Amino acid sequence: MTDSKPKLDFASAAWIDEARVVLEDLVGRLGENGRSFSVCEIFANAPRHVAASGTAAWHFYIDGRTVRVGPGVANDVDVTIRADYEAALPAARLVYTAEILAERARARPAPSPGVSGDMSRAPAYLVELHNRLAVVTA
Repeated sequence: MTDSKPKLDFASAAWIDEARVVLEDLVGRLGENGRSFSVCEIFANAPRHVAASGTAAWHFYIDGRTVRVGPGVANDVDVTIRADYEAALPAARLVYTAEILAERARARPAPSPGVSGDMSRAPAYLVELHNRLAVVTA
């Protein structure tokens, strides 16, 4: 018998709560004192049951071995990612395998037009955050 988590609507309150749990685990174990990084993701045209306003957003601030996670737009972050909700879903559900990561490293794609800031500063463990959320994203 497998212990699978229920699927959560991408960028919903429950999904953000799951992101908080995962980030607290990862940052607590793998965070580095003196290293900080913050992100805000903003998704336009979100379903009304996810975001009544039509814009779903969440953010996090890593500071060493602690993290703050919350819903909504934050402007004082290192990286801001803006995308259409439906267009972002396939990437949100994609688990990054070693092969996918190697291919991306070889391809060195141009920066995404929806990304502002320097993602190269992101801690490597954020790939695990993405993967753990991908498998529960509806």
